[in-house]
Amino acid sequence: MLGFETLINANRQLESDAADERAARGNRRRLQVFLLVFLASLAIGLAYTYSRPAEYRAQATIAVKTGAVVRSLPVVAEPGSATVTTTPGPGNGASLQAEAGVLSSRPLIEAALPALRQQGVDLSEFGPDPVQGIQAALVAEPVAETSYIALTATGLSPEHLAVIVNVLIDVYSRQLIDGYNRTATTAIDSLRQELVSLDQRLAEKREALEDYRQSADIVSIERDENQILARVKGLSVSLNQANEKVAEAEGRVRSLRASLAAGKAVVRARDNPTLAALESRASQLRESLREQERTYTVQFMDMDPATRGARSRLAELEKQIVEQRGTMGQTALAEAEDELASARQVQDRLQKQLAEDRGAVHAFSRRFSAFKSMQEELAQMESGRRGLSERLLRTETSEKSRMPSVQVIEPATAPSEVWRPHYTLDAGISLGMAFALGLMGIGVVEVFNRPPVQSTAPVILPIAMGHDLPLVLEGREAQGRLPRFAAAPAQLPAALSAARELEQAEVAELLQAMHEDDRNWAGLLLCGATPDEIRRIAAPDLDTASGAIRLHGPSARTLTVPVSMFARLAAESAKPEGPGAAGIAMPDADEECKRRLLCAAHDAGLDDPAEITPQTLRHTCIAYLVRQGLRFSELEHIVGTLPADVLAQYAGLSPAGKRRTLAQVAPLMPGLTGRVQG
Repeated sequence: MLGFETLINANRQLESDAADERAARGNRRRLQVFLLVFLASLAIGLAYTYSRPAEYRAQATIAVKTGAVVRSLPVVAEPGSATVTTTPGPGNGASLQAEAGVLSSRPLIEAALPALRQQGVDLSEFGPDPVQGIQAALVAEPVAETSYIALTATGLSPEHLAVIVNVLIDVYSRQLIDGYNRTATTAIDSLRQELVSLDQRLAEKREALEDYRQSADIVSIERDENQILARVKGLSVSLNQANEKVAEAEGRVRSLRASLAAGKAVVRARDNPTLAALESRASQLRESLREQERTYTVQFMDMDPATRGARSRLAELEKQIVEQRGTMGQTALAEAEDELASARQVQDRLQKQLAEDRGAVHAFSRRFSAFKSMQEELAQMESGRRGLSERLLRTETSEKSRMPSVQVIEPATAPSEVWRPHYTLDAGISLGMAFALGLMGIGVVEVFNRPPVQSTAPVILPIAMGHDLPLVLEGREAQGRLPRFAAAPAQLPAALSAARELEQAEVAELLQAMHEDDRNWAGLLLCGATPDEIRRIAAPDLDTASGAIRLHGPSARTLTVPVSMFARLAAESAKPEGPGAAGIAMPDADEECKRRLLCAAHDAGLDDPAEITPQTLRHTCIAYLVRQGLRFSELEHIVGTLPADVLAQYAGLSPAGKRRTLAQVAPLMPGLTGRVQG
């Protein structure tokens, strides 16, 4: 036994020395790869960083007031030629952007080239086309939240950049004012010329209007003041009065004729003195006779000659009154008819005169309407002339307020420091990237130089003990190493290593999707029973007092199940036509069990339903118990006896720390009891 331990220790020492040698070689290889990649990357990065030329930047800030009138952009090539555009007032973002574009435009740079040459600027450094080179080096943009414009020039010659920026600002300022002077003078002259032309047209229009008025015999713009219209108006009034008289006369004639036909008086007594006297005498006689009737009897009055004479005179007076009324009625009717005829004659005469003047009235109305149209046209021209005059006055008085200006807030100065590149910063970045690339190179090399996986299984020495051990050791020492005998690590059965562990939510969904009969045997698998043990369960195995199930076989035990499952099994076993002795209809063939589980997994929408088998359910139960830290010595009380190699595999699932007893863990899964949350 002592020689065997010596052999093992020697073997371990040789393995340790070989491992140290391999580690040293690996470290040297890593260092070489790192230095090679690091130095090459760093050299390339530093060469690129310091090979770039130094660039300088000069900047100036100006405030531009362009006014709110038409102005011209910079001169293109020939003096006097300009592009006219409308520019908004100061403070407008679009105006500042437009002016920034003008500052870096090609026409402005072309206009500034002579001044730049006079300042001694070498334009050859900007390439064959100096205008394009300077334009590429310029950046003009408004300063955020201000009314300023920043003009920046970037280049290799710091002494020329400030000169370029300041000359461009001077040329821009001159062209801005010159353009304003040209456009402002042009605008005022145009307004004055338009006003003179409008005055000439107004004079011609007034003269034409006066000539037309005289030729059309129009006295005034009021219609009633003209002779023809006044005469026609008077005839119309007279005709209306004549029509009224004719109507009145016709009504009177009809009334007199109706009264005469009905025997009514048509003339009043007060209108005729003779009739009034006759009616007065008749009234006196009637009064005298009524006095006598009150004094004497009728017989006496008939015999009295005076009374009879009075009655005769009364009858004669009444006859005269009737005759007088008839004569007066005919006379009144004749007078009314004469008046009607006279009124009709006047009416006819007025209608004829009005008809004769109607044509003249129509012609005059047309001339008068034309006259009014000419007057309205003249009034519009006069209104336009007043507006033009006011516009000219405003333009002349606001020239100074609209005068553009360029104020230099900060002139450009010759830069003394390099703007870009930042050599120190870029060198640091190159250093960091070279270090990272070196580490990446080590990783790439290590991918292709992985050492073979060394087994940690116990060493098995298939040699005999006793006198042969020294010979073996001596022979191996002569070769410089001891033998290694590797044994394959313990493996789980294929069915167990491929089993899938279900989550509690998946357990609940699977049981919910299964048929009620299949739910019983699936639940028993999840409680720790095997398929053979489930098939041997009979009705007497249901312990009603404890609510548990007795299992028979090599691992006989009592299995705790959910209350609802036990009640369902007890109810099914009580039925004589039940599917089994204890209400468990588990198929005899394992393939049928797999098929039913596959259907239920599909219906529940689980991932990879083909992996769910009866072994999956039992494996889920065992893994659930082991993860709670249950002692392996008490695990067999729930799931039965397990082989040693299977227990070794499940040991990797057990958490660190002190193991728990069966009373300290939950034997039933939440997915089985319906307590899954989320």
